Amino acid sequence: MNLPNEINKYWNYLEEKYPSPRYVKKVKKLNFSKLKKEIDNKNYKYIKKLIRKMFVEKEAYILKNSADKNLKNTIIQLANYYKKNKKTSFYKMIDGVPNFHRVIDKNITKKYSLFAIKHSFYFYNWNIKTKLEKKLKDGVYKHWRYVKLLAGNSKKKYENNIPSDGQIDRLQIVRYPAGGGELRDHVDPRKNQRVVSGIIMSKVGIDFKNGGFYFKSSKNKKINIEKNLDEGDAVIFYGSIAHGVDKVDPDEKLIWNSNKGRWFIGMFVNDSDLVKNRITAKDLTGSLK
Repeated sequence: MNLPNEINKYWNYLEEKYPSPRYVKKVKKLNFSKLKKEIDNKNYKYIKKLIRKMFVEKEAYILKNSADKNLKNTIIQLANYYKKNKKTSFYKMIDGVPNFHRVIDKNITKKYSLFAIKHSFYFYNWNIKTKLEKKLKDGVYKHWRYVKLLAGNSKKKYENNIPSDGQIDRLQIVRYPAGGGELRDHVDPRKNQRVVSGIIMSKVGIDFKNGGFYFKSSKNKKINIEKNLDEGDAVIFYGSIAHGVDKVDPDEKLIWNSNKGRWFIGMFVNDSDLVKNRITAKDLTGSLK
């Protein structure tokens, strides 16, 4: 059995038969080791059932223990290195794009497709050279390759691509700063990656007091699941489900050079800037008009 092909066929079948989910119905917990085992054993029946629950029954999953908790030390060391040695900057996703970081405030966010207040650090596989960068990649891909397969791709699809290939993997370390870091209601594109995933690198009550990740359960209701998340967990769901990040400790003073706030690792297969009519995430709030 060609497992990625069979999974992709099943996704196509569901996507043709049912409307894409917009709101979450249930959020369940699943240990990453269980998902990994079933995929390694090519348990197609189990995988189909999980996919159907995500798409038709509108379920999202907290994947417990998806990454080593020590990965947090790696990302903070990387972030501090970039803050100290490189100015905040921006580069389009074209061949030769370097790793970089950018402070995205209320003015800068208007240049993006989503409204977010965050400090993001962007990493591309062709630039992974230092020990810390390799630790980041290894720590993330142990999880991400299985999510790719669950989404109907081969485990290493896109991993060695460059922008002129059209689609590229990008790792993003994100700090939603105490003092109002946020990400407003949006949906993610499903063209390259049906299943969205991100690795949690903070704990509410320790690293920050209020705010965090939520799903929309209806147009006017949301479910904040941050209290159920631990460092090293991941969240997976179909990309058309509306979600965001509530303001992190909005009553505190925002200090960009601090490490205080909510840390997170995003992973996504992007259309590069060399793709005509590239598809990006879609804001649902009208905040950018």
